[in-house]
Amino acid sequence: MTRTQTAKVKRPKYLFLRGDTYYYVRNIAPRHRHRFPEMKGSQIWRSLDTKNYADAVMRLELVTASDNAVMKGELPVKAGHTFADVIEYAEKHKYAYKSSGELYLQEIASSVREMASRLAATQFLSHPTPLDIAANAGAEKPPGMKLQEAYERYLEITPEFTIDLNEWDADQKIKRYGRAVSDFITRMGDLDILEINEAIASDYHLSVKTDVTQRKFQSEHGERLISTVRKILKAVLKKNYQQTFTAMDGLQIKIKDSGKRSAFLESEVRKIEEALPSSSMSDEAKAIIRLALITGCGPKELCWLTADDLHASAKTPHIKIGPNSLRAFVKKGEDRHRDLPICTAEGVEILKRFPSGFPSFQTGKGPHKLNAQIGPFFASVTPGKSLYCARHRLDDLLKIGGVDLGIKAAISGHSLGGHLHYYGKSGNGYTLKQKKEAILQALASAPLKEEQENEN
Repeated sequence: MTRTQTAKVKRPKYLFLRGDTYYYVRNIAPRHRHRFPEMKGSQIWRSLDTKNYADAVMRLELVTASDNAVMKGELPVKAGHTFADVIEYAEKHKYAYKSSGELYLQEIASSVREMASRLAATQFLSHPTPLDIAANAGAEKPPGMKLQEAYERYLEITPEFTIDLNEWDADQKIKRYGRAVSDFITRMGDLDILEINEAIASDYHLSVKTDVTQRKFQSEHGERLISTVRKILKAVLKKNYQQTFTAMDGLQIKIKDSGKRSAFLESEVRKIEEALPSSSMSDEAKAIIRLALITGCGPKELCWLTADDLHASAKTPHIKIGPNSLRAFVKKGEDRHRDLPICTAEGVEILKRFPSGFPSFQTGKGPHKLNAQIGPFFASVTPGKSLYCARHRLDDLLKIGGVDLGIKAAISGHSLGGHLHYYGKSGNGYTLKQKKEAILQALASAPLKEEQENEN
């Protein structure tokens, strides 16, 4: 049939030719418009996706019959929204979306409050849309999300996750969280996070705790695995589903297997000092070890010192541990940001010899490069111990030397916990002179510390 011939035939109702394509065009009465969320205005426009008249007529009949059934209530309304739209709708109207099941299980007082918040959003709706109905009645079933997806979503919704970390440390933190998620999946499967309940959480906790008792890793690592997964679930369920996740709250591994981190013995310090000169490691690495022994600083604190942090010519020579061009903060900041006196002549000479810090280790991977150099040295000279033991050794010396608790905190960068009423949040109010006298007093108590060590 030619186009000229079709023009003489009475065109079926709702059929419209636009260009070369046929469309279904229909006016919808106001009382039915809520059943067609995709429509704009008073008409529905749907392409029949054909240029052929006969095909268009057949498709028109199907579309017309389908819409008639929708208006009669014989077919469900097609969803024109997503679960995210429902959440956004609820937030816009200042209430938290809850499924009909959750609303049903609420206590009467809570149920009344929920009804009031929804009435405020619906009282002026003469023709509620499917979105209005889904949000207020809790009729939208949330889409599932696997834990691996939740991990990826967590990274999206927490832009502060790696804030102020250099590229290397940021990458390591992301990988650490990824390993915790992979560990959960290995134990329990890649579950839908909406299905993780107290029973599943308990089984997961038992699995981790069993590995601790079998000495596969320590309780500290096990608790870190659990807390990481818990943190991800809480954030994603809150953001994507407006749900409060409590199934993993209070899960702990109360097994005393870590103990206090070990400190260098004084006999070990002598071995270090004797072996350093002939060691094959770089002069920068040797200098960092010597500074650690008299300041208690950790590897990262010393690797990322810059010229602005070194004050060899000051009245009291000192270093500044804090934000600089290489780092935004040290650990969690606050108490860890401190000024430390260099109270030995050898230490001052190190500052003068390396006025710009230690260039070999002033990169994101600097601390790891340092560890690669000094690891074999400590494995040989002090088996089982690392540079971090210098921090605990100085801490012990400060205690044995009877140094004031506030000054001790100012030197180590520790919070004072229950003593805040006396010392303030930290000991950082002390002068460099006071700190220098305290460190000298501590170093002078080394013989007393060694005497105590020999008694054990």
